[in-house]
Amino acid sequence: MDFNTWRKKQEVIIIDGSMSAGLEAQGLNLNDPLWTAKALKEAPEKIQKVHEDYYNAGANIAITASYQATLAGLKKAGLTADNSSQLIRKTVTLAKNARTNSYGQQKKWVAASVGPYGAYLADGSEYSGNYGLTKEQLKSFHCQRLELLLAEKPDLIAIETIPDRTEIQALTELLAEYPTALAWLTVTLRDERHLADGTDLLDFQALVESCEQVFAYGVNCVKPERVLPTLSCLAEKRSKPLVAYPNSGADYDANTKQWQSDESLASYFNQGAQAWHRLGCQLIGGCCRTTTAETRQLVAVFRQKLSSPA
Repeated sequence: MDFNTWRKKQEVIIIDGSMSAGLEAQGLNLNDPLWTAKALKEAPEKIQKVHEDYYNAGANIAITASYQATLAGLKKAGLTADNSSQLIRKTVTLAKNARTNSYGQQKKWVAASVGPYGAYLADGSEYSGNYGLTKEQLKSFHCQRLELLLAEKPDLIAIETIPDRTEIQALTELLAEYPTALAWLTVTLRDERHLADGTDLLDFQALVESCEQVFAYGVNCVKPERVLPTLSCLAEKRSKPLVAYPNSGADYDANTKQWQSDESLASYFNQGAQAWHRLGCQLIGGCCRTTTAETRQLVAVFRQKLSSPA
């Protein structure tokens, strides 16, 4: 059974949590322009362990460590084009290996991460957008990585942390060139009614509702308290499932690459997640600063709605 067939039968699908938190817990310093992609060069086994930990905690979907792994960024770090391509493809292999080695009995899938152009800039631009690039320039930036990831046959694509309307247009048009590719698309916010670049949330909704390859859409790496009002805005006109995987609520300093002032997540990944689900949010997980603790909490909260391994 492929992912698309399986997901249509599910009430809730659990996405994993933060890759960076899992790598930092293993002693890796991520204060680097490559961020988590740094581990592809230095410690790929640690990436695989993070995936295994989330699968073992009950996650259905592991998101690959390709968010900040781009040909341009890896070249800037001194790698050749061939080595860069190999590392990007390896992100899918590591997640697949983790799926094989993990002991969780739930259904497990691999989502290849396509992060925004702002992640390559490594200056926090995924929380502002407005890059000053044309749609064609953004398509050119994204196309090679997407092709490399699809070559490794992930189960789906996670287009995530997108702040900018032009980038959404570029990515949805690019997806149309791969008609068998299936993706969710999630954005960052300025407030509950606007994307980070100021685009109206309903304009975003119209774009992704019209893209056949996008099977679900929503938000990620936003503060947990923003999820409910944002999903409430999207719920009325949605025809597709919604997605939410917020960060811990901490504030991010793009200069120091550090997060500050974590909030208590217990209520957001308990009653909050149940409220998101009632609005049509099928895919739920965590982003920056969340851990396997949140994954286990979501599994416990939705235990009666999660499918059997069959």
